[in-house]
Amino acid sequence: MLLVAMAIGAAACGHDDAAQPIAAEAERLYQDGMEHLSGGSVLEAEQEFQKLAKLPAYISLVPLARLRLADALFTARRYDEAIEAYQGFVSRHEGNPNIPYAMYMVARSHFELAPSDLWILPPVHELDLSPVQTARQQLEKFVRAWPRSRFATDALLLRDRCIEMQYDHARYVVSFYAGRGEWIGVVFRLHQAMQAFADRAHTLDHYALLAHAYDQLGWRRRAVELWQAIGRRWPRSPQAARAPGEISRLQGEIAAARQRGLPAEMPNDVPPTAAVRPETIGDEGSS
Repeated sequence: MLLVAMAIGAAACGHDDAAQPIAAEAERLYQDGMEHLSGGSVLEAEQEFQKLAKLPAYISLVPLARLRLADALFTARRYDEAIEAYQGFVSRHEGNPNIPYAMYMVARSHFELAPSDLWILPPVHELDLSPVQTARQQLEKFVRAWPRSRFATDALLLRDRCIEMQYDHARYVVSFYAGRGEWIGVVFRLHQAMQAFADRAHTLDHYALLAHAYDQLGWRRRAVELWQAIGRRWPRSPQAARAPGEISRLQGEIAAARQRGLPAEMPNDVPPTAAVRPETIGDEGSS
């Protein structure tokens, strides 16, 4: 038994002796990597962190090296690779206190993949914004999971920027259809915007445009309802001053159509969007 104990003790000492130079090498690699990263030498930082990440798993700096490798990829604007690296860190190091940071950086990397305002490109609102929706979902997911995180405020600011870009895109599409006189497109897109952006899209200009679109499509009853809503919500606006005259004209057209046996208030065949009543979505309009 004594021999066995001595053998175990010798093995333990041998393990500790072997670990010491590895730990020292890990510390050196980490410090070198951080110096490169802070100095802007991203490729060199990536190389140091990769070496450190390949050391034995019992080295305490190995998980941190994987996280810093993801940071290096993010700094290099290799956002797809950064997302993969951050997600890899989360899956390999469950319970690590840096997981909220890694998940925040996943969301932020998705945000960076979204279009940006560069002079060589069309305005952001004219581009495909599907990456913006992904970024918004990731940011909202992060805030739900870690509402008290020190990164939550920044995540909410980025989320709001995503919403702003999406709303600008929605307005661009509405103006696109309006400029071409495609009124069913105007109606559908405005309904969609008023549902998706209830705190932004319920504006006086949008209500007036929607009333005009209804009028052009022969949706006279819906046009009357919109003009009535304008008078209630913005009673001092020039559009509200026009409302009684527009309502009177539309009611006269409805009466005349009925006398001729024609569709009066609404056409016989209308798409499902006709059932949407945006004026009932929000209690207050915005200017």
